[in-house]
Amino acid sequence: METSVYFSNLIAALIYLAVGIRLFVLSRRTRGRPEHLLALTYLCTGVSYCLYEFPSLFELDQAWILILARIIYSVGMVPLLLFTRDVFRSDSRWANALVWAIALSLFSGVSVSTLNGDIEGLIVGSVWFWCDWIGYTAPYIWICAEALIAYSSARKRLRMGFCEPDTVNQFLLWALFGFLASLASISLVPLYLEFAVTQVWPDWGDYFAGGLEAAATAVLWFVFFPPTFYQRWVNRAATTPADQSH
Repeated sequence: METSVYFSNLIAALIYLAVGIRLFVLSRRTRGRPEHLLALTYLCTGVSYCLYEFPSLFELDQAWILILARIIYSVGMVPLLLFTRDVFRSDSRWANALVWAIALSLFSGVSVSTLNGDIEGLIVGSVWFWCDWIGYTAPYIWICAEALIAYSSARKRLRMGFCEPDTVNQFLLWALFGFLASLASISLVPLYLEFAVTQVWPDWGDYFAGGLEAAATAVLWFVFFPPTFYQRWVNRAATTPADQSH
């Protein structure tokens, strides 16, 4: 992959680690389960991203490092699934079943593909590739869908004065993050298919996937570290009467 993509992935890793550390500190103070779950997800994601780049940056033996990176990333998906269930569907049996179905798909895909010699999870002709892909794509599709539903409901409550503008915006940002992260995973499929034929990773795919990753992490930064100007804009936009132009 190109140097610019390595750089963007490392920047993403640093953002994930920064968010994870901040949430871990917050969870220790508040004893909040959602914060703790997200801290685990983003710490695992950040460490995994770093491990993925280390072999190329430092010319290390990559086999065991890539296996470790895949395992750590997969472990981090479970707290994200639990977070989505706890926050949006805490009383739903189907949500609980969905958490473990996705986790089973992910871990079976990673473990069996690795044992079959597909260390990086690139063989699209294998059913285990698709189990792995579904396992790390579905969590972001789910959180995007749930956040959009919550955003729609929060907007109605905002108009009635029962919800804060910051809360409404948080749901919107979560939906956008889930959408971009899902799109990044989906965009990998044609890249894997082309690689299967040519055995060459397409440069355009590096830039496209790297751009989506950068956009997703930028949104994540605004979720947890919103700049003052942005918070003011959100509150100002919310207090502007909707019918002012009529």
